[in-house]
Amino acid sequence: MASRWTLLATGCLLSGGLVAIFIALSFPELPLSSCTDVGYSGAEPPGGFEYYEFYVGVLGYSPDGGVNRCDTPIVTVAVGLLGIGSVVLGIERWNR
Repeated sequence: MASRWTLLATGCLLSGGLVAIFIALSFPELPLSSCTDVGYSGAEPPGGFEYYEFYVGVLGYSPDGGVNRCDTPIVTVAVGLLGIGSVVLGIERWNR
């Protein structure tokens, strides 16, 4: 039977993996994002995703080619869950 720590680590790894898959599937419109809402006066706004920076755990990007800017911590959440799960699972296996 698996211990509580193994179950916790597996849960963190699974959650982090699911969040990472979710990020990959819906990247231009990430959850937990705070975005500017700038109106664009023109025929069509410039299209395409633009990456700006990753600073202090927050990913900065533009989903519409530079008209609006979004900041999201969701990437840090995924990496944190994967890291916690890996460390706890490693410690659990080390103690066996």
